[in-house]
Amino acid sequence: MFNEMPVNLRLLWTDLSGLLVAFGEIQDRLDPPRLIEYADRITPLRLALENSVAQAKQIAANTTESNSAQILIQAATQALQGATRFEEARVGPHEIMKAFQALRPIARSQEILYDLANHFEEVCKHFLHPTRTNDTDLLTALGASTLGDVHSDTKAELGVINMENQRGKRGGYTIYVPEYYTPARAWPLIIALHGGSGHGADFFWSWLRDARSFGFIVAAPTSLGRTWSLHTPAVDAMRLNGMLTHISETWNIDTKRLLLTGISDGGTYAMLLSIVHQSPFTHFAPVAAAVHVLMNRSGVIEAPVRDLRIYQVHGVRDWMFPVASARAAAAALEKAGARNVYREVSDLSHNYPRDENEKILRWFSPEAFQK
Repeated sequence: MFNEMPVNLRLLWTDLSGLLVAFGEIQDRLDPPRLIEYADRITPLRLALENSVAQAKQIAANTTESNSAQILIQAATQALQGATRFEEARVGPHEIMKAFQALRPIARSQEILYDLANHFEEVCKHFLHPTRTNDTDLLTALGASTLGDVHSDTKAELGVINMENQRGKRGGYTIYVPEYYTPARAWPLIIALHGGSGHGADFFWSWLRDARSFGFIVAAPTSLGRTWSLHTPAVDAMRLNGMLTHISETWNIDTKRLLLTGISDGGTYAMLLSIVHQSPFTHFAPVAAAVHVLMNRSGVIEAPVRDLRIYQVHGVRDWMFPVASARAAAAALEKAGARNVYREVSDLSHNYPRDENEKILRWFSPEAFQK
């Protein structure tokens, strides 16, 4: 059962959610030539949130929801930090890399805010796909749960769980198990790999909303090094195998529905693991990745990719891996017998597009969308 958000916190929530929604839309199409445009959009939202945070700090101790007020203020503080850094990224060298780094506090803001996801209905809906915000059955199920719930029979944890994946650490993972999980059926699993210099605790939030809305378990591991072991795939693969073993022993996983996806280096690494003998994964979805690593110098894929199920997403405006290489890889995969879906997005640059998640999931596990 959701609580009603106090009137004196609604302005803070409105301004915080407005800034986070704007950042979500910007992240989906983060394109270097548009950085000034994005920053100009963020500035008035930041100023509004700064004012509402100042007001909230004055009343936080006097509200019946003082703990909730502190959580909202903490989340807003992180969002403001990200906004300030993002506005500064529009000038000077390496602007796009500064912009990517500015988004890290936004992920931390989401992480803090999730503590209230099943407390206030407004916050709950923020962490749902737009098509599911009025799903009464889903809202009822989520509203009946609380942070840190465990399944009554299996005692397995539910919700967002940090498995030695604090920022600053490497090799752990963050996992989400729907609060309405039941071991009575097998659940499809998504493993989402961050890009170079990234962290699973940040990339995790690119998938949380969709997993929560459509009924998937999602885990976002962190590479042992600054990026995935592209030159020695076994290094990170051993840790991923251990993660899969633990997840499968703890929750009821559908072994016929194991998706390995990733952005940039994460997507490239996913493709390298796709040709490993006896790979446990059944589906692969590389996004903005160097899929052409599977091709030889003649442009042919000799690796065993026949009948491999792949959903390849690439942007026409990708500045790191030109779209021509993605098209060549898609053609080579098809010629080699892979069951490849090539999805080219005209306004996508080198970033992760959350609006592709639902399409990937409908391809990966169409049964989950049948009611």
